[in-house]
Amino acid sequence: MTDEIPAEEVEKKEIPNIKLYIVAMITGIIGYYILLANPNLAFISIILAWPAIVAGAGGVEHLCRYGLGTGTSSIGYWGTAVGATVVFATIFISSQVFNLYSPFIVIIVGTIIGYIVGLCAERIINMKIPQQAQQSFIITGSAAIFILIVLEVLSSGGVATTELYYTFPVIYIGTALVILHPYNGSLGAGEKQSRTLLLALCEASLITTLFGIIGVLLPNAPFIPALGVLIISLIGLVVFVRWWWKLTKRDTYDVVWSGYPAGVEH
Repeated sequence: MTDEIPAEEVEKKEIPNIKLYIVAMITGIIGYYILLANPNLAFISIILAWPAIVAGAGGVEHLCRYGLGTGTSSIGYWGTAVGATVVFATIFISSQVFNLYSPFIVIIVGTIIGYIVGLCAERIINMKIPQQAQQSFIITGSAAIFILIVLEVLSSGGVATTELYYTFPVIYIGTALVILHPYNGSLGAGEKQSRTLLLALCEASLITTLFGIIGVLLPNAPFIPALGVLIISLIGLVVFVRWWWKLTKRDTYDVVWSGYPAGVEH
C-alpha cells in the first residue's frame, strides 16, 4: 500500500492557470497605467509584472507534464516569441491613442495568436495535450504583459532610443528563460505546483534585477525608475529564494554527498 495521491486529486488541489492569467492581466494593466501616471513608481509596476511570469510558467508546467518532454524549451521560446513580437511592434507606433490602450491591445492580440497556434497543435498536429490552446494563449499573453512593462520602464513612457532597441534580444531571451525554466529546473511531472510557481517568482525577480541594472547603465534611460526596479527586485529575490528554499527542504527526502572525496559529512 502506498501513500500516492491520484493525479486527478492533485490537479484539483492546484490553482487553475486561467486564474493565474486573469490575475496577471489585472496586475499588469494596473502596473502599466501606474507607469504612465508616474514613471518613478516603476518599482510598484515591476512587482505587478511578476504574476505574468508565474502564469506563463504555470502554462509551461501544464503542457509539459503531459509528455511534451524535451519540448519544454520549444514551448517556452515560441510562446514568448509571439508575445515579444506583439509588444516590440508597438515601439514603432507613436500614436498616443495606441500608447494609452497598449496593455489591452497586446493582451488581446497575444491571446488570439497564442490560441490559434495552440488550436493548430491540437487539431492539426494532434498532440492530444489537455487544454493545449488555453495554455498556449496563457504563455503568449503573459509574456506580452511582462515585456510591455519592462519596455515601459526602460523607455520612460514610450521614449524609444537606438540604445533601447539593443536590449530587445536580452529582454526576449531573459523572459523566455524565466518562463520555461521553473518546470525544467524542478522535478518535472512529480513536482508540486506551489514550489514550481514560487521558483518562477524567484526567477522573475532575478531577471528584473538584470533589467534594473541595464536601465541604470543604459544611456538616456530614466535612472530613478531603473534604480527603483533594481532595488525592489533584489529585495524580492532574497525573500523568494529563502521561501523557496524552505519548501525545498520540506519536500526533500535527504541530502547526501555523492562527489569526491567520499565520506564527507553533510
